[in-house]
Amino acid sequence: MSTLRTRATMRVLATFEALFAASAVYGGISLIVGAPGFPMPVEWLAPLGLTSWVLPGIALALGIGGTLAWASVFAWRADLRAPAAALAACGVLTGWLAIQFGVIGVRAPVQWVTVGLLAVLLGLALLARHRPATS
Repeated sequence: MSTLRTRATMRVLATFEALFAASAVYGGISLIVGAPGFPMPVEWLAPLGLTSWVLPGIALALGIGGTLAWASVFAWRADLRAPAAALAACGVLTGWLAIQFGVIGVRAPVQWVTVGLLAVLLGLALLARHRPATS
């Protein structure tokens, strides 16, 4: 495997993770402030005992956005730990979606878009595992 292909794979992984992280942070902030386009009924949160979307917004921005941003740093540096970090981000996102589907059910198309993005991230992480990074 060529160094050029390895670096290209890592750059694609890093770019995807960074954009995904930015969208999670944007979504989280939008939930916190109740931005237009993000008005979700508080009743959906009744099983959690929450009365606003602030805590879920913080969890989305920090938990998902932070994990993806952390993983993107490894990929940008072409660090050997980049694939493992991407797989860890996949695990966190899978947990987030499982809790979301369990608590509020399937309510919005963005949930299925997120499942699709998770699949892409998993594919990129597995591809990166087969292309060891070089210094």
